[in-house]
Amino acid sequence: MRRLFFVLLPLVAVGPAFAADCTKDVVAAFEKQRTSKAFRVEFSQPTAEGEAQMRVDYIPPDKMLQTVTSPAMPGEQQTMLVGDRAFAGTSGSFEELQPQYTQSIVAEVRTALGASPQKLGSFECLGAAKLDNRDLVAYRTAEKIPAGADLEKVMARTIYVDPASGLPAFNVVAALAGTADPVMKVKYSYPTDVEIIAPANAPVQKLR
Repeated sequence: MRRLFFVLLPLVAVGPAFAADCTKDVVAAFEKQRTSKAFRVEFSQPTAEGEAQMRVDYIPPDKMLQTVTSPAMPGEQQTMLVGDRAFAGTSGSFEELQPQYTQSIVAEVRTALGASPQKLGSFECLGAAKLDNRDLVAYRTAEKIPAGADLEKVMARTIYVDPASGLPAFNVVAALAGTADPVMKVKYSYPTDVEIIAPANAPVQKLR
């Protein structure tokens, strides 16, 4: 069986958190996302063969379509969940997964869509900010930075929220010094035309 890539919402705070000045605002943004009609998570990840691009569409409460493209892969590698049925395929050609694989995907999606935003940690307000030419509001994990710490090595998570919609726009992990590229940059969007429909007559994947 081909290796299945599965990406959950990367929401766990980095490092210990101490302040809670604006935590309620971040929690409210992710709670609103979790109950939205549909949302998309996009990011890239370096691999030995080159950069892999990942996109995950969610339609709560139980639909997910993950698409991974990479120089090492032939076409788009996709994993889909619709209710209690899971599928995997390449560029739209799917096979239905065996129950032992389906169960793990069901559990992962339930965790992603059901995780309490309260577990995000504590955040402090940074105020108005720009990212990718968008006017946003930024919140950073509240950290107690030791005196003399090398800020090139101290990582913090910044959540950017769209002030108009109240929904998360970006989730960025980067050094506090801000001179290097982010370790992780997740983009959230909220397309209105997402459909996740179980493929008709998909054969059951054979165990290899």
